[in-house]
Amino acid sequence: MSLPAGGYPQYVPLAPAEKYGRYYWIEGLFRECAEKTGYFACDDVVCRKEVMFEIIERVEKRRIYFRVFHGLTLSEQNEIALYCFWTAKLAPFFDHKRPDRPINAVFAAFMFLRMINNTGCRTRRPVLIDGKYVENLIYAFLYRDLSKEAVMAMADALLTGAAVRARDFDVHAEA
Repeated sequence: MSLPAGGYPQYVPLAPAEKYGRYYWIEGLFRECAEKTGYFACDDVVCRKEVMFEIIERVEKRRIYFRVFHGLTLSEQNEIALYCFWTAKLAPFFDHKRPDRPINAVFAAFMFLRMINNTGCRTRRPVLIDGKYVENLIYAFLYRDLSKEAVMAMADALLTGAAVRARDFDVHAEA
């Protein structure tokens, strides 16, 4: 069955106030990442605004896609996962003093883990993550060919408990 012309929601670019609101929200997260990780100093890093605005628009377009093709509202965790994916992929941040530093991957991992922590606390299902997972996540954002859906699935797996810790799962146990 097809919808009549105009039956699908159409993407409308965000108003400047909304776009800048999201930009400043990301900028605040970036400053928090710098403060908490100590990995970089904000004064040494440049944000290419045009790239960040592109990321914001891509996430908004995906919101429409979810509604049209899946009949779903984009959840907060999926929205953050998309910001993580696009930040790692389009690399809006650049350190002129140390251009070899993987700032975008570190920031994507920070956003991802912050979302996992906040959602876990809010739902009273905290997720325990060790340093090796953080290293692997940064590596994945840097070098793996992750899709948007894969990043969303990682978040869902962690938040629903599908990702079990090794000590909780014994492959040699008999039924």
